[in-house]
Amino acid sequence: MTVKNKDIHNQILNCLDQISEEQKNLPKNRKLSESILHLIEKGELKPGDKLPTESALVNNMPFSLGTIQKALRNLSELGAIKRTKGSGTVVIEKTDEIFNLWQFRFTDENSNSVFPVYSHVISMDLIEQKGPWSEFLGNDESYVRIVREIDIDHRFNVFSYFYLSNSQFGSIFDFSPSELEGVHFSAIIQRKFGINTVRTNNRVVCSAFPDPICLRLNLPSGARGLICQILGFGPKNMPISFQQVYIPADVDPMEFRELKPTWASSEVSMVRNDPKSRNKE
Repeated sequence: MTVKNKDIHNQILNCLDQISEEQKNLPKNRKLSESILHLIEKGELKPGDKLPTESALVNNMPFSLGTIQKALRNLSELGAIKRTKGSGTVVIEKTDEIFNLWQFRFTDENSNSVFPVYSHVISMDLIEQKGPWSEFLGNDESYVRIVREIDIDHRFNVFSYFYLSNSQFGSIFDFSPSELEGVHFSAIIQRKFGINTVRTNNRVVCSAFPDPICLRLNLPSGARGLICQILGFGPKNMPISFQQVYIPADVDPMEFRELKPTWASSEVSMVRNDPKSRNKE
């Protein structure tokens, strides 16, 4: 192990001890991800710093491979690190690019690659009006609405309204709009509220866009496109989020994934059968 990696391990372990003492009921993967995130926020881990490999973390942390992968996956979804097969995991500059896409996977038909996606939060507010979001999320006095414009590789934009029940998720306003750019909202909900989005139902209709949407997307009045409703479910079919997305016509294909995927690095097979990991939790 290099001196730098040893220092990183020690920093993570020291932070882990503190978080474990203060938040004893956190799941193990969240204790680890919060420890690494705390070091990034303090500047002790800087953009460009390379994290130890998964096998090195397994050998030096009191966690199993699965726990470590969950922690790193959550950090990647939050936009704090970038995991690249064959190159490892690095701390990234704060940008508005969303990594490890689940939704908004637009693909290049020629190369079959996924276009990079960037998000910009336009507004966050509470609304009292009812609509399809209230039918799905259940009766509440008010709802959190987050409005985003999402840039697909600077080729075209889509527009999104994201809704949550205020009685359950109102403290998401602890985050500023800038903190919600370039992140999976499902990762934010998992981190702050401990609730995982495990699947979605997707409804799609071709229809004329409202004029404010056309204006925002620089489309002519009455332009038609796809209106997608993405219903997010937690464990035991618990309604979590409702998202309505406006996608212009004649754009690149979009993939829909209804079950949350798991992303594993190339190191999985190398350490899965490590006997040292069998007694770890």
